[in-house]
Amino acid sequence: MFNLDKGNIKEKSDQLAKKAKNNVDEVSKNISTVANETSEAIADKTEKARGQVNSLIDSLKSVINQYSQPSKIDELKGQFSDKANQLKSVVTEEVSHAYETSKQKAAETVKEHPIGTLLLVAGAGLVLGYVLASKRSSD
Repeated sequence: MFNLDKGNIKEKSDQLAKKAKNNVDEVSKNISTVANETSEAIADKTEKARGQVNSLIDSLKSVINQYSQPSKIDELKGQFSDKANQLKSVVTEEVSHAYETSKQKAAETVKEHPIGTLLLVAGAGLVLGYVLASKRSSD
């Protein structure tokens, strides 16, 4: 039933050991190949990242230098001052226009409704007088 021939067992075990050794060698080569490929890929990615970081640093230095030079700061200050003066001019014109428009509307309203205007002014005077008189009496 069982063949217990020592020569046959030794031969089979030698073959099995050779196959195992070949398999280990093959797996070892595959692992070495994959490790080398991975190492190369990581090195490539690292080099690309280093290049991008250096480029970003150079760009930031350029921007900082551009806005830290006194002439650029003076130029920006001048631009800001010009814009502020333009804005002041526009606001002044708008306020003047609104004042003139309000003045004209008030004059038209007084002309169209003189009695209503007189009553409104008298009522405002009474309220103001009442408020001031009550403040004096409490002092």
